[in-house]
Amino acid sequence: MTEFVDIAIPAAAQAAAESLGLKVSHSVTLGTRIRQIPRDGAEIAVACLSDWGFSVRILDASPPSPGSEDSGLKSAAA
Repeated sequence: MTEFVDIAIPAAAQAAAESLGLKVSHSVTLGTRIRQIPRDGAEIAVACLSDWGFSVRILDASPPSPGSEDSGLKSAAA
């Protein structure tokens, strides 16, 4: 089974990423990302963008579980 990951990129790298054929998404809270691509393709994209002088990184695509500390949700106190 293929593992899918996200890549965090600076906004200035959008044109470079799109020239590689990648779809870039923007979010106020998450920033500029390339979302849900296979890990092997992400590693190639990171190498190419790094060669062009951009600081990029691969992020785990697995969302935190609903009860975990990293979920960002706080339980309501009665």
